[in-house]
Amino acid sequence: MNSNDKNKRLKVGIFVDDLNRKAMGTAIVLENLIKEYTGDFSQEIDLTFIFKEGYCCDFEKYTNVKKIPVKIFNLPRFSGFFSYLYFFIFNCEKFDIVHFPRPALHPFFGLLKILGKTKKIVVTFHGAPEKNVSIFQTPVNYFNRWFIILIGGFFIDAAIVDSKAGVFQVAAYYKLPFKKLFSVYLGVNKEFQLISETGKNYWRDKIKEKYSLGFPYVLTVARLLPHKNIIRLIEAFCIFKEKDKNLINLVIVGGTYELKYSALVREIIKRKKAESFIRIVPFVKEEDLPAIYGLADLFIFISLSEGFGLPILEAMACGAPVITSSISCLPEIAGGAAVLVNPYEPEKIAEAMEGLMNNENLKKDLIKNGLERVKEFSWGKMARENIDIYRKILNL
Repeated sequence: MNSNDKNKRLKVGIFVDDLNRKAMGTAIVLENLIKEYTGDFSQEIDLTFIFKEGYCCDFEKYTNVKKIPVKIFNLPRFSGFFSYLYFFIFNCEKFDIVHFPRPALHPFFGLLKILGKTKKIVVTFHGAPEKNVSIFQTPVNYFNRWFIILIGGFFIDAAIVDSKAGVFQVAAYYKLPFKKLFSVYLGVNKEFQLISETGKNYWRDKIKEKYSLGFPYVLTVARLLPHKNIIRLIEAFCIFKEKDKNLINLVIVGGTYELKYSALVREIIKRKKAESFIRIVPFVKEEDLPAIYGLADLFIFISLSEGFGLPILEAMACGAPVITSSISCLPEIAGGAAVLVNPYEPEKIAEAMEGLMNNENLKKDLIKNGLERVKEFSWGKMARENIDIYRKILNL
């Protein structure tokens, strides 16, 4: 290997259809990775977008990126399957790396390597279901898992995972060898930052009017899914509310995803006669979310299973004291800057809320430590580590 190999610009093809999954973690990560590759790392990465023909996204701002649409054939059935198969076989472009931003892999994606279209294949995994944790799964999710276990894993050269705990999740669930697994932390968007004291008055009025939120409030940001543990959070908050006899509200920012569980959440709120102090906000505009974090008296995120747990860092960046789960990757990401609780015990969760709400010194310490913790995460660092992994598997 000569010095030119070490410094060569890598030709990377990345599938970007996930950019349309607005507000989803996969879209946030992909968008920021692209920003870094086309910005500070443009001298190292020669980036190509691969996407479904007719895909609606604002590509005009990426002037230095090649775009390859996958032609979609008008067939009565399985048009996507055959269209991508055709692309894998007949696409003439060749890459050093083809990067899939999540493990939704076409059954013939391995043709990219077999036919010499790419030297290496990289897949990002944002965690994986953990044992004994109920997670909403579709038939496609099950297919993806078994496909990777039986066939797909052979063609994956590097699996990038969002945390060290996530590496073990992915190894156990997809049966991938540890030598192919790499942990790379995510970043936090710059929009998530402290609000000034004068700014708080402006945002409080705006948020109250726009989303009908009652102040003060405890906040969680999580879709209505079983592993997000919303029902236990509601139970814990009702216990806390009964003990503390205060006027505080619970705000749940998260849309309906799994219909049965979402209906159960609403039924629990009604059964506990908590409609007056528990508010579900299905959708919040991106520009409003930092203020909603920053105006919260505390942020709580007691998920049963996560690959990273980005909301706890977003909350810390906005100056909210955080309570989170003592399991999965969440203690790793919190890094000592949050109160940890057993997410299976509503009474213990309620005690943690009560203890934090009534302890101003603890609040101040958590806010200070949280702001320091967030400094350790950046999208630039994530991109740098991704590129280092590319070079490692290419032996550069």
